[in-house]
Amino acid sequence: MRAGRRVFAAVVLAVLPVVAAGCQVGPAPPGPAETRDGPPPWDAPRDAVSYMDQAGMERLPLDFSGPMPYTVNLALTLDGKPVKIPAGIGVDRVRAEQAAVHTHTDDGLVYVEAKTKAERPTLRQFFQLWGVRYDGKCVGDVCGTVKVELNGRPAAWDTKLVRQSKIQVTVTR
Repeated sequence: MRAGRRVFAAVVLAVLPVVAAGCQVGPAPPGPAETRDGPPPWDAPRDAVSYMDQAGMERLPLDFSGPMPYTVNLALTLDGKPVKIPAGIGVDRVRAEQAAVHTHTDDGLVYVEAKTKAERPTLRQFFQLWGVRYDGKCVGDVCGTVKVELNGRPAAWDTKLVRQSKIQVTVTR
């Protein structure tokens, strides 16, 4: 009987690595971050971690709240039409991770929960987390004049997300 147990154990130990190699443990690897350059609407990316990596942002646990969290109100208008900013940007619920910049609702309220006061994420990073083409000339498929206002004053297209501010991005062809 002892020999039978040894043979069984040897078979299990020989087969186990092969079986384990074919099994997926945890969530599937994220897909690549893709920049969308078509028309809105744009949902929040499902595999948010690849977008966090692309934006150069650290992956943080979902329950993380930095030492000085704050919000920014962001509005986007393309050719005179408002664009909804969806909930879930910068949030990966499958992996229970989030970026320091993220949305919980679809009302344009952006949460900034950086690890240090010195961290100042930018508007460009927000659009990278969203997976939407954004540069000094275009947002998505609308190219022309990109106008950014921070609290009603002109700002750079890649302005920093400043505490308790209102940012309006307007693009006209």
